[in-house]
Amino acid sequence: MDNDYNLPHLLEITRGEIFLKKKYNNLTIHDTLIPGFIFLILYVIWALLVIYKNPFIHSFDQTIIHLVSNNNPTNIAIATKLTVIGNTSTLTIATIILFIGLMIAKRFAYAFFSAGLMICANGYNWITKHAVERHRPLVHHLVFADGYSFPSGHSVGSATFFGILIVLTILLVKNKPWRAILIIIWSIFPLFIGYTRIFCHVHYPSDVLGGWLEGTTFVLLGFSVLYHLYLKKNK
Repeated sequence: MDNDYNLPHLLEITRGEIFLKKKYNNLTIHDTLIPGFIFLILYVIWALLVIYKNPFIHSFDQTIIHLVSNNNPTNIAIATKLTVIGNTSTLTIATIILFIGLMIAKRFAYAFFSAGLMICANGYNWITKHAVERHRPLVHHLVFADGYSFPSGHSVGSATFFGILIVLTILLVKNKPWRAILIIIWSIFPLFIGYTRIFCHVHYPSDVLGGWLEGTTFVLLGFSVLYHLYLKKNK
């Protein structure tokens, strides 16, 4: 009989498949290196368009600003409060809490993945802001904002943090309906936070889109590192 079909070999494969389904909640986990590089290329192209002041960027910004801006008191109240979620201080505290929680749960790889990714994304964003030196919109700001404009730090931070939560939800939440609900919720937060930065006149729409692209790039490439250094070795 062919060795590929002997009973011990089949049992070994079966045990491996059962363990994989149990560990990853019946989901097939794939490397995200290629999607990460695709988003990286999109981000670089977008950044270059901003740096060289391509006419498309001006047209894009003006179109979105006209769609978003209004003086409705209720919208102003909501936007000025919701934007705080994306503050560096807020996300730093949230990251520390997440890190401690994962360490207590003995999910050490996930804890360092989360903290390391936030540090790298925000550190790189600071460097990019000072390299591009794009000034903020010269209009009245509804909330305090200082420093340079591109890319939006709130958009980078929220896309990275809530992207991390999406990854952790996929890896750790077993209940499928709850997993889907949480992923939708985590996905909405960066969109709303980015919207508030435009609404509050502290960022151009191109800043926000650049931040989303940057944050998503870090999450995808960061997960690829986690995949190769931890997930593949612990199947």
